[in-house]
Amino acid sequence: MAGDTGSGDGGPQRLRVRGVRPGALHGLRLRHGRGTHRPPQVRGAGHPSLLRQPPGPVGAVLREVAALRVSLEWLSEYVDLVVGAGELAELLTNSGTAVEAVETTGEELQGFVVGEILEVWPHPAADRLSVCRVDLGGQVVEIVCGAPNARAGIRSPVAPPGTRLPDGTLISEVEIRGVVSRGMLLSEKELALGEDSSGIMELEGEVKAGTSLVEALSAADTVLVLEITPNRPDCLSMLGVAREVAALTGVRLRRPSFRLREDEEEAAQRVGVEILDGDLCSRYVARVIDGVRVGPSPWWMRRRLRAAGIRPINNVVDVTNYVMMELGQPLHAFDYRLVREGKVIVRRAAPGETITTLDGVERRLHPDDLLICDPAGPIALAGVMGGEHTEVSEETACVLLESAHFNPAAIMRTSRTQDLTSEASYRFERGVDPGGCLYAADRASCLMAELAGGRVLRGAVDVVTTDIGPRVVPLRVERARRIIGVGFSPDRVKEILLSLEMGVREEGEDALQVEVPTFRPDLEREIDLVEEIARIHGYQNIPSTLPATPHRTGFLTREQRARRRLASIMVGAGMREAITVSFIHDAWLRILDPDAEHFPASPLRLRNPLSEEAAVMRPSLLPGLLEAVRYNVNRRLTDVHLFEMGRVFVPVAGEKLPREPVRLGCVVTGRWIPKQWDREPEEADLYTLKGVLERIADGMHWESWSLARREYPFLHPGRSGAVLVGGEEAGYLGVIHPRVAEKADIPPGTAVMELEVDALVRAWKEIPEYREVPRYPSVTMDLAVVVREEVEAGRVEEVIRSAGGELLREVRLFDLYRGGQVGEGEKSLAFNLVFYALDRTLREEEAQAARDAIVQALRERVGARLR
Repeated sequence: MAGDTGSGDGGPQRLRVRGVRPGALHGLRLRHGRGTHRPPQVRGAGHPSLLRQPPGPVGAVLREVAALRVSLEWLSEYVDLVVGAGELAELLTNSGTAVEAVETTGEELQGFVVGEILEVWPHPAADRLSVCRVDLGGQVVEIVCGAPNARAGIRSPVAPPGTRLPDGTLISEVEIRGVVSRGMLLSEKELALGEDSSGIMELEGEVKAGTSLVEALSAADTVLVLEITPNRPDCLSMLGVAREVAALTGVRLRRPSFRLREDEEEAAQRVGVEILDGDLCSRYVARVIDGVRVGPSPWWMRRRLRAAGIRPINNVVDVTNYVMMELGQPLHAFDYRLVREGKVIVRRAAPGETITTLDGVERRLHPDDLLICDPAGPIALAGVMGGEHTEVSEETACVLLESAHFNPAAIMRTSRTQDLTSEASYRFERGVDPGGCLYAADRASCLMAELAGGRVLRGAVDVVTTDIGPRVVPLRVERARRIIGVGFSPDRVKEILLSLEMGVREEGEDALQVEVPTFRPDLEREIDLVEEIARIHGYQNIPSTLPATPHRTGFLTREQRARRRLASIMVGAGMREAITVSFIHDAWLRILDPDAEHFPASPLRLRNPLSEEAAVMRPSLLPGLLEAVRYNVNRRLTDVHLFEMGRVFVPVAGEKLPREPVRLGCVVTGRWIPKQWDREPEEADLYTLKGVLERIADGMHWESWSLARREYPFLHPGRSGAVLVGGEEAGYLGVIHPRVAEKADIPPGTAVMELEVDALVRAWKEIPEYREVPRYPSVTMDLAVVVREEVEAGRVEEVIRSAGGELLREVRLFDLYRGGQVGEGEKSLAFNLVFYALDRTLREEEAQAARDAIVQALRERVGARLR
């Protein structure tokens, strides 16, 4: 265009005139795959465009379904809106249907007007351009245009000089090859109203030239973005939301009004339905609309679909999406001539069976996937997406319309296994109304005949395998009063229930029999009805009262107090609390304990894990803490000091349920004390955790505790041991085995500790005993002894304490020596001993006698000699 000899794609653009589009590119992300990952999120300041939607497969809605977009213009067709958008949003939110955002549309079309083309002639200096005389309502201007459909008599949007397009382009008066163009005729794409860029947009109806485009397109609207909870599938439609609004505001609900005109030919002569798996499909309704002409939908339907976040396709497919959004019943349109023998078979997939869906993906099916088939094979993935073979196209002349009720769990399973979500699957997963299948099929057939010019064959083929009718739930009015705290009259209760389209029959003075419609599967018990009464009455209108309780102060149990005490000690010791998930990858157990010597050989597995990384209930806190170490170290956070207090799950032979003890786990690696101006850094190691254990012992006032040599498959031999508290084994302490460190990709030398909290609590002396402060001088002596290498220092200290008697108050190891001054295979241990008496000054000979007794005991019990 504009003199270009090539045939360019796109709409009627003014090339070489606009220049670079203004506006900064704030951010760009690229990912693999087709289309957008999800629709645009709720915008901040400013007005959104008229709800554009990225392209998707014909006949399928693939946007991420997270909220319902409710156009108030559309909603007003079913209920009178007697309150403003803000108040309506508050009413819905207070009733349990949260309004995430309130958006206005049409503002981006301000400034554009309707122009009527009066005359068109070729551009004198450009073969592919034309000059149009356009009436803007009292002002006639000339506009240069390259659209092939520009012709006299049509009305089209015009951007006068000084206006900006939605993409930010400023329109100005400009000369193009000797002809001054005073504005621009616009396509749908340039207005951000659709994807059509083949020509200028032709407006429908008798709209006057000069009319504001916002008014001509009825584009000014308010859209509520609703968050629908999974238990309220009835609210996933305009009619469902209108029902809520009618009940909340006390006005009458209007159902869609239509009159279905049927042809004399019967649908049963053209189509047959057979349901082979009735447990997955309780109802299937089929209608036939013959003689349709596939084309674009009228503007009012396209506008409403876009407001709901759905891209218009064509009049046949748009009708199915429109009725789904209107009534909540997903529908699917097949090209009848491509359905072999006109027969529909509903069955499970056969082993190895495949189907190519509307998105062009060939999918291998699972035996539990439900299919819509004809005698030759699958034609749709039931409740999720149609098949490519039978999709509606421009050649379609006869439509087979499906309206069905499928098992929610089956559709959810198929959607997950096939990694395919659509508006239809989103609704089927939550449960559509089995009683509304025929009504939705009739409504869609009527619209299809009206908009596509077809004739509806008489009757519907309606196959029911499970009769799902309304349920009756008894309700006591007095119980509703007592639970809600409001003195409702029986008439007020009936009024609320009737406003929600429930049937109510009186059974005595205070009892009601409530018939719950099939579109409310969430109402099963009396308490559910009580909640409905409270919702519609308004939680905000229920008076606040304090519950009557006994005059008793709350308290913590001993175990709760002990756990809080432990957590406080750990934080005071320099540790940081972590919370890891209770599900782990079973690879951790194979890395830590390949021969199942310590951890169970058959850990507790989940039947339906979210992923392989979370398939096993943890039998230890160690995997989660080591995973946290790896995660932090990989991100260059190398100084890790973590603790966690949580439950583990240990299978018990012969029992269905596991033991669930609470454990305290710790892990340290990296630097314990960073480098400072006056000292070098101190690395965290085994002795760091031993110091933490000593802090626990002091803080919990244990009478006795010790470490015993013990080997574990995941700890370094010779650098690990069992923790004994009050003579009871309470856990382990040690350095991670080099094999584990390498396989788990964690730093070598990482130290860990895991303790049974119950054992720590049993040894806890909540009220410590008073120890008298000595008033008399003490006697301090050093004692160095030589023992065999295999004799543990802890054993030597135990002998010293037992032989020293009541005068020995403190024992501290301060030196370890191996070398030429002692024999081969021997070591020297030096202890500092402190003696004192509480009632007198201790004589040196008394302390010497105690020391001699200690030396004698060491010689006899551990074969020690003085150095």
